[in-house]
Amino acid sequence: MRTLWIHIGTPKTGSTAIQRFTRDNKDYLNPLGFDFLTRHRSGSYNDLSVALRSGNHDRAVEIGAVVRNLISKSALQNFVLTSEMFSGVNPAALRDVLALPEPMGVKIVGYFRRQDKYLANAYKQKLKTAKARFGFENFIAKFGTGGGEYRRIVAAWQTAWPEAEFLFRRFDPKSFPQGDVVRDFLQVLGIDTQADGFPTPQSAANATPSIDVLDLMQLVKNVPEVHIRRVFRSLPQQDLPRFSGGVMDNATAKALLAKFAEDNEALRAQFFPDEAALFDASDLDGPEPDIAMSSFTDEQRAIVQVLLQAVAKRAVNP
Repeated sequence: MRTLWIHIGTPKTGSTAIQRFTRDNKDYLNPLGFDFLTRHRSGSYNDLSVALRSGNHDRAVEIGAVVRNLISKSALQNFVLTSEMFSGVNPAALRDVLALPEPMGVKIVGYFRRQDKYLANAYKQKLKTAKARFGFENFIAKFGTGGGEYRRIVAAWQTAWPEAEFLFRRFDPKSFPQGDVVRDFLQVLGIDTQADGFPTPQSAANATPSIDVLDLMQLVKNVPEVHIRRVFRSLPQQDLPRFSGGVMDNATAKALLAKFAEDNEALRAQFFPDEAALFDASDLDGPEPDIAMSSFTDEQRAIVQVLLQAVAKRAVNP
């Protein structure tokens, strides 16, 4: 029986790095029996996730047919379907649109950060395109903490795919081989990442730029002639300073984790019964983190805002 591996994210747990590596190294991975079902120029099926989440059933069915066609034409034994957004879809709906053409074993791989760290990264992600205002409390007020409800996510997948094996992976680079999530993921699949000729994974993808860059993106949002997401994607990410510092103090992080204590204990009992806790939180008893603060003053922001508006106006009406 052939096997379908479904990598469901979650967001900000190295999915982009996994997808880029598998896309770029198919010639190495295919002879090992793995077909990473790439999508266009990407390794991600985020468009399928978007279709499912938006209720575009016809589009989802169309993409599902593409997946079935790829599987039916392949002679390999293992297939990998990946999207960091799968963790947010209805897994029963995904199963319905995939309509697998043959009996297949299914293994579901999910990576999960400790919830305070996950929500901190989700906040920074929203800042990139100014979907959230500065201040972690503003992000929580607008978006809530539902993304950290891992027990609910796991239960939905186990209900939709009761015969599948669910592999819960804690996103903790210190525990990964060579600190690399790509190597960890491939080892979960049973691929020897220490073998001669194994391609070296690239550095982490999709890094968050500095707080000053994110502050400027807040100003870009206020320019009506500009598409903020396109602007962000056009930035030379590799040349930008990276985000450093924290977004919340230890007390706030502990309060967040307390909301998930019961769920996390249930997941620990299910997946890590021999361990004391699902996530190590000992760092929250240590020194307070340096909270990242923008270096721009209100006067400087006002000047940059006027400049951006003038540049945008001249671009539209040269």
